[in-house]
Amino acid sequence: MELKGTVALVTGAAQGIGKACVDYLLAEGVQVLIADINKSAGEATKKELAKKHGASNVEFIYCDVTNDESFEDLFREAIKKFGKLDLLINNAGVANELMDDGWKQTIKTNFRAVVKGTYLGMKYMGKHEGKQGGTIVNIGSTSSYITAPPVPVYSATKTAVNQFSRSIGTKLHYDRTGVRVICVNPSYTDTNLLPTIAKQIDKSTLTLFLNACKENIIQSVENMGEGMITILKKAESGSLWVIEDNVAPKRIDLKVIKRDN
Repeated sequence: MELKGTVALVTGAAQGIGKACVDYLLAEGVQVLIADINKSAGEATKKELAKKHGASNVEFIYCDVTNDESFEDLFREAIKKFGKLDLLINNAGVANELMDDGWKQTIKTNFRAVVKGTYLGMKYMGKHEGKQGGTIVNIGSTSSYITAPPVPVYSATKTAVNQFSRSIGTKLHYDRTGVRVICVNPSYTDTNLLPTIAKQIDKSTLTLFLNACKENIIQSVENMGEGMITILKKAESGSLWVIEDNVAPKRIDLKVIKRDN
């Protein structure tokens, strides 16, 4: 994918991984619409990155990705602002494992909104809709293919994101839409997600979680941003990638289990 001159929409982009991706995209000559539910952080990020990369290249719009109307308005605003849309990064995510409505919000944000965003991306970029085609990146997690006792619901949503992405990214859908779908799986990354998880879990699980943090390399958000650019330039539709340990991204090849008929 040639990035210069393209237009991107990144959700959950006011801070953390999303913000780093926006920063690196802007450096590649991409115009970017930042979307986030945190208005103050979003405006601050827009101001910071506009100063660094040019005010005409970045915009912020409030969006709740769990609200279908708000989410679709985001796509319309991106095209209204920049004239087209070439890239969507479904990055918005939470790690709320609390009882009652907490875990429900995790499912709504981390999986349902990714599905909705992917279909909206295909609607507003797809060749079957008379558009030019494009790329969608969904953000999974390495917790999707290991046991993750501190965050069982979070890890389940990310597993679903991987399977959805690799299935919707197959040649069947790509040939129809011209939209490439990729899934990127970050490992432990220096964002607000880690302390958020630590505050929610009980003491026994917390010990396990803190030990895991100590045993693993907590990568920088900059490594995520740089890795995202590498993936965007070469990844095939339906492919899964991991970015971890402050090193270059690697493709994940999951074993395909064939059933005997």
